[in-house]
Amino acid sequence: MTSTNTATTPEQIVGDLIDAVVPDDVTMLEVRDVARVLNVTDRAVLYLLQDHRLSYIRTGKRGYRVPRVLLAEYLLQSFIPRQLTAAEQQLAETQQAIQEATDRLSELTARIAVAEAELGLTDASPPRGRSTQTVP
Repeated sequence: MTSTNTATTPEQIVGDLIDAVVPDDVTMLEVRDVARVLNVTDRAVLYLLQDHRLSYIRTGKRGYRVPRVLLAEYLLQSFIPRQLTAAEQQLAETQQAIQEATDRLSELTARIAVAEAELGLTDASPPRGRSTQTVP
């Protein structure tokens, strides 16, 4: 099992999520195990199985087993892309806000330079604050 602090890829994150609920040596998960991994009810898992959104192996008339690999595949296809999409959208919005703020700052800097030129303020103006000159 990979430490949660070192999981960097979606595959590692999904692997850690499954490993936190089910031991590594279990390759076929029962409905209740899948429900614990997904943090949903057993009934919700059965709906996923019946709708063929989550692949499974039938064991008997009412028995279902989900191979660990197929659950990881489902998680990668269903949940991780949505989280990445949301993060990418938030990043794009943040970048847009930064660009707008930068444009506004440039505009304000240009207006200040024009105002200083109109008022005759230049870089040669004496510094404000305490003078360092000595008086004889």
